[in-house]
Amino acid sequence: MSTDDHDLLALREFRRALDTPPEGVLAKGRYRLAGGEYRPPTRRRQWLLATAGAAAALAVVVGAGVAVQHAGGPAGTGGQAPAERPAATGSPTDGGPPEIPIAIGTRAPLNAEVSGDGGATHAKAVAAMDRLADAGASAQPMPVPAGQVLYVKTYNLAGGNQTYIHELWMDPATMVTLRVRRTDGTQTMDVPSTAEEIDRAAALPAGMHRPTAQFVAGLPTDPGQLLTYWRQWAQTEYPGRPADAMIWKDAFELIDYSEPFWTPPQRAVIYKALAKMPDVKATTARIGDRPYDLVCMDREPNGSGSVDCWLFDSATGRHAGSAWPSKDLALNPGNVGLIDFGTQPRPAPDVRLSDLPKPSGSPKTK
Repeated sequence: MSTDDHDLLALREFRRALDTPPEGVLAKGRYRLAGGEYRPPTRRRQWLLATAGAAAALAVVVGAGVAVQHAGGPAGTGGQAPAERPAATGSPTDGGPPEIPIAIGTRAPLNAEVSGDGGATHAKAVAAMDRLADAGASAQPMPVPAGQVLYVKTYNLAGGNQTYIHELWMDPATMVTLRVRRTDGTQTMDVPSTAEEIDRAAALPAGMHRPTAQFVAGLPTDPGQLLTYWRQWAQTEYPGRPADAMIWKDAFELIDYSEPFWTPPQRAVIYKALAKMPDVKATTARIGDRPYDLVCMDREPNGSGSVDCWLFDSATGRHAGSAWPSKDLALNPGNVGLIDFGTQPRPAPDVRLSDLPKPSGSPKTK
């Protein structure tokens, strides 16, 4: 995968936020890009955390196509595949704070064989979402132990300098991002949120961009009614834009972050509501030795860009990642982003120089 491919990966989420963004979403997109989520950045990320530090990081990502090397970054990252990357020991390095361990990607090995079956149709999307809802009927909400937070790791299947990993730590109650870490090859960017940023984001209303458990529980329980609700929301947020395309664009947080906490009925109604959009198409794929359903919407059918797709594990019915293939929906190790969920200790808020108390009599920072 070329440097341009990496840039597209990082810009994917940011691009979504540029579509006539509602208040706060553009800032969210900047932070997502600063944190480097793939591309939602990735593909399609709660951020509302646009600070001077994030803006500087944004310049680095856009201008150089790589992230800055983090001195206290994860051990053993140089060129290894996500599935082969060892977890950090958690012991302090050079007297510094202990590193938060890296969860190991388990869905597929480095450079796994990736193939799509082609022939995507809307009828296949409807059938796939019905089948996935049934397959996930036994999947209960993931428990989060006291003192732990949701950990989301997205990674491609390319190795060496083409390795892409995006990690996110999120408060499971407020669905506010606490820390983002992105790795491109051997380059890592690590962006903890400040306490002020966390509090500011948590004070905003929950919704599609911050899908708390209470918000999800309050969604309509009939697929048709849920789609109507989404379309009314999209028309308010994006007046004059195609409602279904905007729903697909902004469903990222809902699916990538809240899915671990869905009940089986919630999963079924969301899947089936998405499948009711006529431009949604699906086919099947294989990654390694596992079957997946590839559910896509081409939001720019007259353009030359990539297509936005979700990956679902055919056996379990669970959300498994994303893909951003070309119009022919051809998959490869670089345009697939698999996702793992887990829990980890709550990261401490960042303390930046501007947050420190000023000495008595010192001039205030402008």
